Amino acid sequence: MKKTFQFLGLSFIVVGLAACQSTPQQYNGQVGYRVESQTADSATLAYTLAGRQNQDLDAKKLQRACQKVLGTNKAFKLQILSVNEVANPAAMASDSYGRQIGNSRTSIGLSNTPDLHNGEDYATRQALEARPSTLRIVRYSCS
Repeated sequence: MKKTFQFLGLSFIVVGLAACQSTPQQYNGQVGYRVESQTADSATLAYTLAGRQNQDLDAKKLQRACQKVLGTNKAFKLQILSVNEVANPAAMASDSYGRQIGNSRTSIGLSNTPDLHNGEDYATRQALEARPSTLRIVRYSCS
């Protein structure tokens, strides 16, 4: 009986985390959707996507954003108006450590120099701060 409750608790946590990952988010400065125009049964949205292109996943994200904006769970007809790629401003932020060499990704720093990040692993910090270099802005209408 105790194992059953543990299993149920764990499954609720997993389902909750999965649901949080798949819900469309309002635009937060990097990714998300913005409502450009809206009527009772249609809307024009701009969705900013980051990461790898996955047509099935992107179509689901666009569909869920329409459902959230229009307030119904029916399947909408999506019409892509435009797709633009823009440079990610978060990826262009300069590092506060090391020396940048021209326009390359190479930076030189002394590993044993005491600084603000001395207690952290350099590679782990770089991996956590990684950002895609481009963002895709998809303008579309759903009806």
